[in-house]
Amino acid sequence: MGSEMTEIRKIDFSGLEMRKAGTEEWIKVRGEVMEALETKGFFEAVYDNVSRETLEELFGPVLKELFALPLDVKMIMNHSDKPYEAYVPRRPGCNFESLKVHDASSDSSISNFAALLWPPNGNTTFCEVAGKYVWEMKELETMVRRMVVEALGVEKQWESFEKSVVYGFKMAEYDAPVNPESVVTMPTHRDINIMNFIRQQEGQGLEIQTGDGKWLVASPNSFNVIVGESLQAWSNGRVNAPPHRVKMRNNNEKRHSIQFGSYFKDECIIQAPGELVDQDHPQVYKPFNYANYAKFLFSDGGWAENTDTLKAYCGLIEGEENDGMKP
Repeated sequence: MGSEMTEIRKIDFSGLEMRKAGTEEWIKVRGEVMEALETKGFFEAVYDNVSRETLEELFGPVLKELFALPLDVKMIMNHSDKPYEAYVPRRPGCNFESLKVHDASSDSSISNFAALLWPPNGNTTFCEVAGKYVWEMKELETMVRRMVVEALGVEKQWESFEKSVVYGFKMAEYDAPVNPESVVTMPTHRDINIMNFIRQQEGQGLEIQTGDGKWLVASPNSFNVIVGESLQAWSNGRVNAPPHRVKMRNNNEKRHSIQFGSYFKDECIIQAPGELVDQDHPQVYKPFNYANYAKFLFSDGGWAENTDTLKAYCGLIEGEENDGMKP
């Protein structure tokens, strides 16, 4: 099915901050957020706390300098055994590369990341600009996640939920297509984390699929908020992770995007709160470990396009447990 320019729902967070939780303004936005996530799984956030200057620096000199680094330098980041954790290089059939800062909100993560790529002293500009962006986006992510918890009526779960979260900051560069046709450069998939906040600048590419199969083209210069499978499972299916992809047009320009995402910590078991499970809402997903699911997803045969991999994985877990109970 073709892509449509239908406008994605915009929700205005201008002037909102966590300390306004419970106000009339907060409750109004909370209702809009929950309606969008329950029906679509995504929306576009209007958020003016991130300055134009910060975005211009990020999408200008900062990302250009980052991706201009030699391949052998960027490959230094691949010291982790976790799939897609740090650096994803270009490869046959894949015309993009990405770099990710794990635990991005911690005091030393961004400076340690920069020290590896720009030894021995790091990169002051990168640290300042990236750090400012991460801090401002953390406020937006926390607001949206808090609103979901409140709307679900499980506020008493907030403290434990908050302690379970870690953040990632991912930067990607896509080559322009070399043929006259539009090219899907990132195949259809669902995110596996809690939520992703995707920003693309001066160019289209991100497309999100609705429940009836339509592909909506995300506008540039916006914050696209997308539910991940972890939140889908934690909410017992009350919100759903939408399929999305990147489809490049032949505009002879590179495309850059930045993603700020929230994740459950590796040791966490993802399970819907008891308040969300009853006769009318039976448990949809068997409890699972986030790190183990990620390993399954990126193993041979784990991920398959247009497949509900989370449901398949939870079914696999249940099957293994049942097998283990047999005499």
